[in-house]
Amino acid sequence: MDFEKELSEIYPWILRVARRFCRSLQDAEDLAGDTVCKMLVNRDKFDVSKPLKPWCLAVMQNTYITQYNRNSLIHFVGYDAALENISTENASKLVTFNDVASAVRRCARKSCCMDSIIYSAKGYSYDEISVLLNVSVGTVRSRISFGRKILFQELGY
Repeated sequence: MDFEKELSEIYPWILRVARRFCRSLQDAEDLAGDTVCKMLVNRDKFDVSKPLKPWCLAVMQNTYITQYNRNSLIHFVGYDAALENISTENASKLVTFNDVASAVRRCARKSCCMDSIIYSAKGYSYDEISVLLNVSVGTVRSRISFGRKILFQELGY
């Protein structure tokens, strides 16, 4: 079986399935491209005795979920970095940054979740946060999930 040939033959199907996940054609094309790329990189993990479409669907679904979760996070930047890049067009972004910073302060008084949220926003893994805060990984996940909900409510999302 020629993996690349079979993959190119099912590409129209991949694009149709990606359209079900995404609202815009550009996002669907990006998702289809990312899926094909991941499949090509991991072709050695594919069992040739099984059909290609179910594996492709699993890769696409996992890729979409990962992208959706990354896009739904609030990304924090340092206050100094925000001040360095201020201009008239960036003024509205600074207001948003100030809103997020004050919401984090308000939420920190209500809940112990904000420390986990801040570590997560800085790029620490669940395991690293677990070690830093001396709590279990499950507790870290729970705190981050609950903290996000509080933050989104506070910001009016």
